[in-house]
Amino acid sequence: MPFTRLDSDDTTLVLSIGPTPRIAYFGASLSRDAGLDALAILHAEGPAPSTADIPPGLPLFPVSGAGFLGAPALVLSGAKMCRLVLRGVQEDPEGVGVAFHDPTLGLSVLQTWRASDGMFRVSTIVANEGAAALELHWLAALTLPLPAWARTHWSFAGRWAGEFRVSQSDIRDGLHEQVSRGGRPGFENAGFALIGDGRESDFDGRLLALHLAWSGDTRLLIERTGFGLAQTQIGERLDPGEIVLRPGEIYTSPEALLCFTERGFDGVRQCFHAEARHVRPAEAPPRRVHFNTWEAAYFDLDLARLKELAAAAARLGAERFVLDDGWFKGRRNDKTSLGDWTPDPERFPDGLAPLIAHVEQLGMDFGLWVEPEMANPDSDLYRAHPDWVLHDGEARPTQRGQLVLNLTRRDVSDHIFAQLDELLRENRIVYLKWDHNRELFPALSGGAPVGHRQAHAFYDLLKRLRAAHPDVEIESCASGGGRVDFGVLRHASRFWASDNTDAIERLRLQSDLSLFLPLNRIGSHVGASPNPSTGRRLSMLLRARVAMFAHMGLEADPTKLSEEEAEVLAQHISLYKAHRTLIHDGDLHCYLGDDKDVRIWLCVASDKSEAIVLAARIDQAPGLVSAPLRLHGLDDGASYIIDLIRPWPEPARFSLAEAGAWRQPRVLSGEMLAKAGLRLPLVHPETAWLFHLKRIDAERA
Repeated sequence: MPFTRLDSDDTTLVLSIGPTPRIAYFGASLSRDAGLDALAILHAEGPAPSTADIPPGLPLFPVSGAGFLGAPALVLSGAKMCRLVLRGVQEDPEGVGVAFHDPTLGLSVLQTWRASDGMFRVSTIVANEGAAALELHWLAALTLPLPAWARTHWSFAGRWAGEFRVSQSDIRDGLHEQVSRGGRPGFENAGFALIGDGRESDFDGRLLALHLAWSGDTRLLIERTGFGLAQTQIGERLDPGEIVLRPGEIYTSPEALLCFTERGFDGVRQCFHAEARHVRPAEAPPRRVHFNTWEAAYFDLDLARLKELAAAAARLGAERFVLDDGWFKGRRNDKTSLGDWTPDPERFPDGLAPLIAHVEQLGMDFGLWVEPEMANPDSDLYRAHPDWVLHDGEARPTQRGQLVLNLTRRDVSDHIFAQLDELLRENRIVYLKWDHNRELFPALSGGAPVGHRQAHAFYDLLKRLRAAHPDVEIESCASGGGRVDFGVLRHASRFWASDNTDAIERLRLQSDLSLFLPLNRIGSHVGASPNPSTGRRLSMLLRARVAMFAHMGLEADPTKLSEEEAEVLAQHISLYKAHRTLIHDGDLHCYLGDDKDVRIWLCVASDKSEAIVLAARIDQAPGLVSAPLRLHGLDDGASYIIDLIRPWPEPARFSLAEAGAWRQPRVLSGEMLAKAGLRLPLVHPETAWLFHLKRIDAERA
């Protein structure tokens, strides 16, 4: 039986190319003389009791009608059954494509696999080569047979101010399905999943990780049939009638990302971080410290107040001033004026120029909040063009007092572009916080489903804007983290992960989100205390240190900080600036300590010459002494100077024989730090140690 294989870093894909192509192997790298012919013989399935006479197994692209009784990778309307025949295999140095066709329906399918840096990128194209229209209900971008070792499934979902929560379950018989229906990945299904061997941990265990790089609705399924076959599929969720392929038309699925690791969650993190840097290389300037006006001012804006906030933020070390919601014509609350993107004449009689000039005199650049895809019924735009929103006749339900503009209409998209283009041409704006606070319902245009076309129109608008203003950075925000995906990452510089700035919640959120995104793509701001989302009161020391390990910013009102808080925050902004290249470009190792109430974030330079570490205690220690902090990812054969960065958290008790030994820089080997660990005095909950490590040869150099 002929084979083709695709290798990337530590992973090998083997496709058996027979009448029904299959994935013969996907996992740890195989040598070139691994004996694939023997693999085919040993893995070939024979007839089983009470099954089809020709074993259907789990093909590369399963369809109904050939004896496979699991979920098909392709579903057409009506009773149309696909009988796909292999048309051919296309190979090149970067990947392989497998082509099928159904001569009766006039349908062709091409699935392509590309690989580099450990990541496999898979997409599927369906073309109508027949004479009759075909309505597509479902097309999997990726179908993957699950190996026998697959035991657990890790999913990611949440809610506003509680995004990206991880849940783990066993893979059982039957179908597990996770979908989003709001026209964006949303909170319910972030389009990410992990499949583990039941023994996966931070640094060990086999894991498959997959993601759909798509900013619209997604569907993920995991299925184990009664015959013991298991599979996972991921693709775009479609409404009935949304994709109708007329003769000569094609549909291309979003791209699915897939990686395999034997190094647990840390292996997933390294693979996806490399992909994020491949999809969108970091901009040349360093990730500047933001001050965002939302929590400091909300809708209570005036020029004098904003200038005061800007001056206070600049004194702390902020490098970018971002004017959030409330700046445009008539906007006094969240029920009015979306769509009217001109500066409010009462608040800014001379436009934004005086504020921008003041901000720049303070040494900062200027950013602006916008929500271009939306309109309020109470807006000049809607009054002039009520037909420009998505609607079903007279039914126009609102969410947060707003409606969704129909981007698939060229006149609507042109109008939005013209407004943003004018803002950016007439003002020195270097950054847009692009928000999306409402799901798409009804997702209809002219009575037809429109979610798929709306997502593509969103991408087209971003491409057009970036082509006209290539130096403007764009942040993807959607009620916080409602649109976090590798599709929009092609256009956006960073993600606003959540409106929740509570540092304890952010320790969880940023740890879980960093499984897939590097820290320079995650916006994290110092919030107020008590926090407006949770009411929790936390020290500035903890708030500032957590915000450092991301793209740092400030949300709290800088004019209301105590002298001590301002001093601590300014110090950590300075530390962030000194170490942001290490934090953003280094290898991130994020894990729970041996004491599970301690969260460790460790950023190691690619040459292992230095590292910076945050060790945050979330809850009370179970014992009277602290567990040593074991530090992974360093050079085992090198020695490191350990410098604990002040201010130190107040020890709960001195339980070390040499109580003051930790106060001076010490030297330990990378091996000792990984195996024995660094023991520090026990501290109270909601506090954090911060320390820097420098390899001795690098220190001397």
